[in-house]
Amino acid sequence: MGLLALASLLLWLSSLMTWSWTQRTDPLAGVVTTKLTGSQEATALVPLALLALALIAAVVATGGLLRRIAGGVVFLVGVGTVWVGFDNAPEIFATHPAGYPTVTIVAGHGIAVLAGLAVTLAGVLLVRSGHRMPRLGARYQAPAQAKKAADPDRDLWQALDSGSDPTANQ
Repeated sequence: MGLLALASLLLWLSSLMTWSWTQRTDPLAGVVTTKLTGSQEATALVPLALLALALIAAVVATGGLLRRIAGGVVFLVGVGTVWVGFDNAPEIFATHPAGYPTVTIVAGHGIAVLAGLAVTLAGVLLVRSGHRMPRLGARYQAPAQAKKAADPDRDLWQALDSGSDPTANQ
């Protein structure tokens, strides 16, 4: 879940960075420079960041087989995020004007790819060992499924919590 939160933050950061830079000559204004941020160039970055946050809730709320299925979805989202980071990068680097800030462009794309790799790794970890993680609300299971407590004091408190009198049987 920490990887998904980190990936969401990285995707948001990447959406704010410069992803492309073009220059054109205007007869009236001279050389006009146009910069596009990640959210303008790759519009999927911010929705992918929000999806990574939503997947945290999905992972916490599910358990067992459903969590493994959620891990598969997380993996696919990660692969798609890596693809968004690499998408149209060769064209940007092939045709660039003089004074092109390649470092910022590489950083913007690289952070998106890094976020995608984090989401992909989170998906692999969830598919592999997500069933061992605790589930949200596992503490509040139905009494028939709850494990018998080994501590008699705890049994007394649980009886009080359920509304019965633990001393009535004595």
